[in-house]
Amino acid sequence: MKPLTLKLSLCSLVLATIAGCSSGGESSPDNVVVGNNAPDFALKSLDGSTMTNSSLKGNVVVLNFWATWCQPCMGEIPELKQFAASSKAKVIGIALDQDGSRVVKPFVDSNQINYTVLLGDEEVFQRFNGVGIPYTLVLDQAQRIVKVYRGPATRKSLEEDLKQIERGT
Repeated sequence: MKPLTLKLSLCSLVLATIAGCSSGGESSPDNVVVGNNAPDFALKSLDGSTMTNSSLKGNVVVLNFWATWCQPCMGEIPELKQFAASSKAKVIGIALDQDGSRVVKPFVDSNQINYTVLLGDEEVFQRFNGVGIPYTLVLDQAQRIVKVYRGPATRKSLEEDLKQIERGT
């Protein structure tokens, strides 16, 4: 009887998983690809307010997943700061440090990060199909993914992405 119970449990789990993924498909990490809309999020900023993806509609957005302990992320931060200072796009850093604002806020202050930093976690990172950091998504004004960087992005590459969005290609 135990094997049958196990089979039923597995079937229920599979059915629940399929049903859970079928509601629009937006939350499936497999759907985080160029041409699709980015997943929804609501994350706390360092000042305690909550930012949602819907509040960014109408803007080109660069979503950058990073952490204070990530060496490649450290090399990317100056590029993101330059891009944020010289472009119309909104740069949003999503910090994945387990200790949250206790670690992230002093780091942001000491590195004079000039773009919005939100506090993320493993769940949101997985929802965005994250594997390693740094990980960056470039979104157009409608929140569609136009570019995915698995590894550091440069100011120059982001400027090229912005030009392509402006040309509508």
